[in-house]
Amino acid sequence: MNMYEMMTGMINNIFFIIFPIVLYQMLAAGSKRNFFVDYRVTMTILFSLSIILCMQFPYQFLTDDYIFDLRQVPMIVGALYGGPVISAVLFIVSAIYRILIGGDGMYIAILNQFVLAAGVPLLRPAYMRMQRSMKILAVFVISILSLIFNMVAGLLLFGDPIHDIIGIWLMLMLNQGALIALTALLIEHIIRQEMLLNTLMKHEKLESVSHFAASVSHELRNPIQSIKGFIQLMQTYDYSRDKQLDFHRIILKEIEAAESLIDDYLIYAKPVYGELERMPVNEETCGVMKLLGPYANSRNVEFFCDKADPEIFIRGDRQKYRQALVNIIRNGIDAMPDGGELHVRIIPQPAKVIIEIEDQGIGMTKEEVERLGEPYFSNKIKGTGLGLMVTYSVIHQMKGTIIVNSEKEVGTVFRLVLPRIT
Repeated sequence: MNMYEMMTGMINNIFFIIFPIVLYQMLAAGSKRNFFVDYRVTMTILFSLSIILCMQFPYQFLTDDYIFDLRQVPMIVGALYGGPVISAVLFIVSAIYRILIGGDGMYIAILNQFVLAAGVPLLRPAYMRMQRSMKILAVFVISILSLIFNMVAGLLLFGDPIHDIIGIWLMLMLNQGALIALTALLIEHIIRQEMLLNTLMKHEKLESVSHFAASVSHELRNPIQSIKGFIQLMQTYDYSRDKQLDFHRIILKEIEAAESLIDDYLIYAKPVYGELERMPVNEETCGVMKLLGPYANSRNVEFFCDKADPEIFIRGDRQKYRQALVNIIRNGIDAMPDGGELHVRIIPQPAKVIIEIEDQGIGMTKEEVERLGEPYFSNKIKGTGLGLMVTYSVIHQMKGTIIVNSEKEVGTVFRLVLPRIT
């Protein structure tokens, strides 16, 4: 017997078993990570291929008279983690392929596979409640019992003398038992990672909701307190009609501020758009700068807008797009307390349009850039981060992306990459 060929065959079988599990890791998405549940059909197909390949490429073990493969590993693992339906499918696949192969031991092999397919799923409820160490021990014991069944069946049906091959069988048991234990350990490690990831995602969502609620309540409290104060004043003192009208105007102004905040929240939480229309990018982008001209002048900030071809268009909600630009440009102005220049460049490309907004402000660190758009994150003392949250949401709904580059004491560049339409 060639030791090299034996090791090569064994390594091939191990690869056939591990490959479906590794491929699962590549397929599994963040929103769908539950081993052998979310990808039930795919995993069943992969495990079936694993069984077929193990049977197709067996290897000689310790003696030229004995050929062995590791088909029982995916069968046992599939039955324990997939349940009775998966187990039945794997049995049908293995039985049909074993009949096609034929040869000595066919009936014992099919009988053994049937016992595994029928018996192992019954252990699944208890198995899934076990601790990880007990699961590893359980699959090891099941594997050993399966090989013992083969050995006893060979004695009863064909009169194979156990004492002549007991040494080989013990080595087979250790070989297969060790591999199935490692396979189960790998699966349990994947499951633990999935649980940790799901827990982390839930924690991040709860933390995001908590920060967002704090942001909205903080902003709403100011206009509500103002409204409450003026109403109490009018209840306590007898003001003239003109004074009452002044109070009414202030109250209405505060109510409008609260409504505006709620609108921003709704845009972020559940964007609702008006009519999506074909917009000339030059007009819509540079036109926003005119609206902010007085605010920029009061901060000693100069505007520059480099236009592109007037026949370049994008698609979106005109009002929401303007609001997104206002949020970015206003932040750029606020980032230059001593004045400076703010450049807007429209850079057309064959399939997209890049709107580049560059300021000469205080800049941000890499960590601050990565947190842009998060609830309640702002570089402003009284900021809540809601403006950029809305901006990110609007651009995302327009099928675009936002790329931010910034350097402390140098400035920040926002690049809005949007689909170009004809």
